[in-house]
Amino acid sequence: MKLIPSFLFLALLALQANAQPLQRIAPEQVGMDSRKLMYADEAIETAIANKDIPGAVLAVVRNGKMAYLKAYGNKRIYPNAEPMTVNTIFDMASCSKSMSTAICTHILAERGKLRLLDPVSLYIPDFKNWASEDGKDKKVIRIADLLTHTSGLPPYAPTSELEKQYGSPSPDGLIEYIANCRRDFKPQTDFQYSCLNYITLQRIIETVSGQSLRDFARKNLFDVLGMNHTDYLPCKRDKDGKWINTSLPHWAKTDTHSAANRQLSTVNYQLKEVAPTEKQPDGSVLCGQVHDPLARVMNGGISGNAGVFSCAEDIALLCAALQNGGEWNGHRILSPLGVKAMRTVPRATASLGRTLGWDNFTAYASNNGDYLGPNTYGHTGYTGTSIVIDPDNDTSVILLINAVHPEDGHSVVRLRSLVSNAVAASIYPAPRIYTEHYYKRFLQFMDEPAITSKDIVMVGNSLTEGGGDWNARLNKKNIRNCGIIGDEVMGIYDRLHQILPGHPEKLFLLAGVNDISHDLTADSIVSMIRMTIERIQRESPDTKLYLQSLLPFNESFGRYKKLTGKTNMVPEINAQLETLAKEHKITFINLFPLFTEKGTNVLRSELTSDGLHLNEEGYKIWVKALKKRI
Repeated sequence: MKLIPSFLFLALLALQANAQPLQRIAPEQVGMDSRKLMYADEAIETAIANKDIPGAVLAVVRNGKMAYLKAYGNKRIYPNAEPMTVNTIFDMASCSKSMSTAICTHILAERGKLRLLDPVSLYIPDFKNWASEDGKDKKVIRIADLLTHTSGLPPYAPTSELEKQYGSPSPDGLIEYIANCRRDFKPQTDFQYSCLNYITLQRIIETVSGQSLRDFARKNLFDVLGMNHTDYLPCKRDKDGKWINTSLPHWAKTDTHSAANRQLSTVNYQLKEVAPTEKQPDGSVLCGQVHDPLARVMNGGISGNAGVFSCAEDIALLCAALQNGGEWNGHRILSPLGVKAMRTVPRATASLGRTLGWDNFTAYASNNGDYLGPNTYGHTGYTGTSIVIDPDNDTSVILLINAVHPEDGHSVVRLRSLVSNAVAASIYPAPRIYTEHYYKRFLQFMDEPAITSKDIVMVGNSLTEGGGDWNARLNKKNIRNCGIIGDEVMGIYDRLHQILPGHPEKLFLLAGVNDISHDLTADSIVSMIRMTIERIQRESPDTKLYLQSLLPFNESFGRYKKLTGKTNMVPEINAQLETLAKEHKITFINLFPLFTEKGTNVLRSELTSDGLHLNEEGYKIWVKALKKRI
């Protein structure tokens, strides 16, 4: 057995250790309103309900953090249904142009291997430049013209005819066709989106680097950023005409000593996370074989115009790197000036709207939506994928849809815009800041099953969260503990959108003691509780709401200095809460006298270990008071 040298093994471990996904945080931690992001959810879920799409994954990156990550619907609905997950790998289709081919071109330019102003014919000698019909006017087609789709090359090529002429796959045959096909206009005078531009760029990259596009992108881009589930997947027809993969995907965790006859089953296993695309005439579906005909038939799955397969978290790493001047987690793919040049529309074609690799304001840029910044750039893929990057607001929107599954014909153009608009509208300048634990619980609630009309919800601060399993305490199966240590009244208000859409059967509210420690007045605290009650009644009118009194605390323990001298505020607030409950016709549960020392407003010392939080004996009293109402 051949052993891996220790230094190489350590290097591989180091690379793997650095390949971490973006830190996932609550939207509010980076100045986004999660309530507004729910409009993006609604748009996607409506499209699924209307059977426009089977499912989707949405990721939002802001300030180098994963602010939103959610899966919807199914990744497969034919021949059987499989749910979508955030880890689903998609055929990125034409997004491959920007996220791989364009970046690889700029990498070579930065290394002094080529110029963007170089003529294409320098690298493909038989490549025909533009000439007028009378031959008197001529103009060279440059690499920059390919990047900006201003070369004049036709949009596509006749795949079936080329296959008959050259066979499949035949990258050389395809390049021969492109080198000699018609030129539709003089370079730099017009814009025409063309897959042939990026297939030509592929040949230049491979000629200059001496590597396949797959290998060059892997070593200089995907591996550098830790995009471990991103790869081109080579494919061909088998003897029966069915499309199959011819090598393992990069993410395949295979035994290096596996026998060759085990590779096919390994490939099939490793493609389980891939979202299938279109159903074929024989009833099978493409899954792990690129959907684009030219990329699949003529280039065998590795193509400059399409062929990359990736997932939301990998693309998020790329977006974070581009927003950070080409570097992420200490690993650089491009220089800051290289990134800026790539996302800027060149002066020579300033009116045409295409940057040196991405779209800025052409007719293809509707996925940017209506509200993101003027420097926003992005790309879309025919299969339903979309990447939008707004450098002005340090925000990226990644929307991945397998819209061509099981059949082509569904447009997602409008949906992309709706989602980008919802994301843009969620950005606000001065968020309320809560504790790290608050946001940890916030994310936990996001990942839990949605609250339903059969649930009973306990909402509050550390007293509620500290109750742990309220189902066990109250002998129920439908109680949700939505307490958060350290939460304030407005913290509860700001997360009600996680609760109210489900219209829970009952909601028990307890809040206010942390607001006392923040030196707020009794009137101010009650006013915020009033606002919270009114929102609950407005947005979930069928929910039976119980307002619980504040519990006493005991200053003699000396633990909570910010509560010193404020013992008597609690009964003052409770009196106002009782009146508030009557005004809003809700049940008031006065827990306060159950916990006080006789004749005082002080928490009984035998019910607490720190003067504020309850011990098990304290929770028994609380549970007894709630049982008759549960």
